[in-house]
Amino acid sequence: MAKRMSRWLVGGAVAAAATLGVTAIASADGTPADNSAAPVAVEDFIHPGPAPYPNVKLLRGDGHIVLSDCTVDDQISVLSWDLPNDKGNQICFRATGTTGYLAVEVPNVFRIRTDDYSVNAKLTSEGVSQSVDIAKGTAVPVGIGSGSGNGKPTTLLELRVTG
Repeated sequence: MAKRMSRWLVGGAVAAAATLGVTAIASADGTPADNSAAPVAVEDFIHPGPAPYPNVKLLRGDGHIVLSDCTVDDQISVLSWDLPNDKGNQICFRATGTTGYLAVEVPNVFRIRTDDYSVNAKLTSEGVSQSVDIAKGTAVPVGIGSGSGNGKPTTLLELRVTG
């Protein structure tokens, strides 16, 4: 008798579960919710964080050039008279790939150094733009640091890792 009773209970539970499942499926609405107010999932390349200094702007990039601690190797160092700090007037970046892009504004740049990657830097001075190639493992004086006697205050606008 106990066996028969347990079969009835199990059978009833299965029937109840099947009925509830069919009811839940039948009541599901076939139209999707309105997501028109949801943000678009498209990369806008806006830099996600603030710059470590108030006079430096990190604007946008592809994520392959990121801020770095100046004490590590494999980096890009930008030296500026407007960055008096314990790191020697510099802000540092690290490349995470063989190509990369970062739009920035770093005023009064006088030298750019790179360790393991070739870099192209776009700069402006008194409304005149220039592009400077920096071979891997070298440093290039720019603006006031150029030593030519006519160096002008120069703002770094863009860094590109080229290889």
